[in-house]
Amino acid sequence: MQVLRWGDAGDTKVPFAVFIHWPIPDMNHNSLHSQLGHFVLKFQAVEAAMVELTVQIVDADPEFVATLTAELEFNAKARALDVIYTRYAQIHGISNQSPHPEFHNLMSRVQKLATRRNELVHSFYRLLITVNGEAALARQPTRLKPSAGVREQQGEDILPEMLEAEVAEMRLIMQELEKYRLLAINIKYPD
Repeated sequence: MQVLRWGDAGDTKVPFAVFIHWPIPDMNHNSLHSQLGHFVLKFQAVEAAMVELTVQIVDADPEFVATLTAELEFNAKARALDVIYTRYAQIHGISNQSPHPEFHNLMSRVQKLATRRNELVHSFYRLLITVNGEAALARQPTRLKPSAGVREQQGEDILPEMLEAEVAEMRLIMQELEKYRLLAINIKYPD
């Protein structure tokens, strides 16, 4: 069964996409599935980089840090690292501002990424094909609002370029985390 969904284009209604139920036509959605998996794995790399930066900053046994951070949910790790780095920057004369402005901005970007990761992971997906014949995914969230007695239904259509942009943002975040990690190493072991 195929259902045609209509989208607004000015004053006229135009078909945006065809939802695919079963049977699925002969179209390869593997690249989208791969991108979604790449997003999740890249996010895990960001989290590991945050733990490694924490190890360098606090100059402690990595097992101690890993043990302490293992029980923290991701946003708590980001908030803690934000505060830890601010103190580190003050102690080492990098900045006396509180919070450290650039690092705080980076942690805000990381937390937005965490929200997006949760949206992507905690959703149901359907395959769809755009009117241009491109493979895409229709994401349906699984969020509940018990106080209102409803299940939130607002979803989104995910095109390959959307995931590519989000993975590119993660690459930038990884580069910035690495810059801070190297700075901590250079402070610890000056020339």
